[in-house]
Amino acid sequence: MKHYRKSHYFNMILVIIISYIGIKFIDHFDIVRMKLNQFIKLIYPFIISFLVAYILSPAISFLEKRFKLKRGQSIFITYMGIIGVILIFISFIFPIITNSILDLFKNIPKFSTTAQNYFDQLVENNKLLDVGHLSEVVQNNVRSYIPKLSNVLMNTLDILLKGTLSFTASFLSTLIGFIISIYVLFDKEKFALFGKKLTYILLKKENGDRLLSFGKTLHKMIVIYIGAKSLDSAIIGSIAFMGMLFLKAKYALLLALIVGITNMIPYVGPFIGMSIACVINLFYSPMTALWLLIFLILLQQFDGWYLDPKLTGGKVGMNPFLAILSVALGGGFFGILGMILGIPIMAVIKIYVDDFVERKGPGHL
Repeated sequence: MKHYRKSHYFNMILVIIISYIGIKFIDHFDIVRMKLNQFIKLIYPFIISFLVAYILSPAISFLEKRFKLKRGQSIFITYMGIIGVILIFISFIFPIITNSILDLFKNIPKFSTTAQNYFDQLVENNKLLDVGHLSEVVQNNVRSYIPKLSNVLMNTLDILLKGTLSFTASFLSTLIGFIISIYVLFDKEKFALFGKKLTYILLKKENGDRLLSFGKTLHKMIVIYIGAKSLDSAIIGSIAFMGMLFLKAKYALLLALIVGITNMIPYVGPFIGMSIACVINLFYSPMTALWLLIFLILLQQFDGWYLDPKLTGGKVGMNPFLAILSVALGGGFFGILGMILGIPIMAVIKIYVDDFVERKGPGHL
């Protein structure tokens, strides 16, 4: 009886303390959030180091198993390859992309006037809308939308520029994290073992097994999907670049890069990249923009009907409804990264939900 009373009083005191802490947390939420942001900034290099190590771990393991290399040799070859790609990008590709962005900003004020003059000339020469009142209504609407398109383009490029500046500001922390990742890769088995032990300590054996099983399944889905989707997007971006060069489209390299990156976002991504490429070229040459639109539509049809199913089809077991739902939810909560990772995460959830329904559902079904 005395033991019960002590336990009861202890629980009451614990509830009071937790409630007090919770109230203080709510009252000083802004201060807590500021301190939390400061803490995240401090550990940001270490977060990056584990993320880089996670991404490069398959390559390290492949070199060790396939060519019987030691850990240090595998890490050296992998990082030298990455540094080589970065140097090539900075030396040859980055200046072209930077000049294209600066040129776009310089010419944006001219876009609205150029497009409006072209439309007026098109109407006047071809009498396309020479039907009285209807002509005035359509022309006025088009004139009102052309500046809006220019503003949309300006806002889009402004977002890209802010993202570039933000990345530049955190470049030093990212570089430090990149260096730390080398040490993480050297001892990746120790980190994995420590994480496993900590999981069992906190969650006990049964729940720990479930969490680790979930983590392994999620890892498998992410590696399969992101790897295949990255290859798919690289191929689409390369084909888009060659097609834009053939069509003599403006800013071919920059726009092909945008098409390839946005292609990583399922369903909505290809339309975003296509729209940006066509709108930018519309201000320079509407005919080129039209041919570019046709080319990119055909390219996306090739990707949707042939290339993407060959690379990713059937590997994550997702129907279109769940795929679109995962993109919408992921984008709503976590932005672009959520859109990209939404499908593999939803695929894992689907596996466990299907398993639960199969075990708990009525036998006759």
